[in-house]
Amino acid sequence: MKFNDLVAGLIFLVVAGLFAAGSWNLPNPSQQPLGPSAFPLILAGFLVLCATLLAWQGARAPERGPALALADWARSPVALVRLLLVPGAVLFYVFASEALGFLIAGSVILAVLFLAGGVRPKLAVPLALAAALVMHSIFYLGLGVQLPWGLLEPVRW
Repeated sequence: MKFNDLVAGLIFLVVAGLFAAGSWNLPNPSQQPLGPSAFPLILAGFLVLCATLLAWQGARAPERGPALALADWARSPVALVRLLLVPGAVLFYVFASEALGFLIAGSVILAVLFLAGGVRPKLAVPLALAAALVMHSIFYLGLGVQLPWGLLEPVRW
């Protein structure tokens, strides 16, 4: 799908407003001057600025075109399957990560996405395993984020 810049700018303005409204009253347990809502509100402000510029540019364009057009790639069934693989991967992780664990679920997701993207299987599988291991190390060991171990609980390190 292809949106006209005016329509896209207006959509992003609404998203920025929702983003700001959701972060406006975040609790500040430590009573710091810049609490948890400061960063999201700054991001929402930048999004408002960019969305306004995009909408302004779209409104001033001499040839706006249709508000919504179907792009060429959207007519390809293969491209649509690849597009749907991303939310499918997220749903797979949500439902399978506790049972399988981060390393297994992440490796499966990455391998499927690599293969769908045209990476050779001899490269996709080891790359998926290595990438999942690196991500696990960064989040679990480096940042202290508790990731599910699932089937690998007996070999937890």
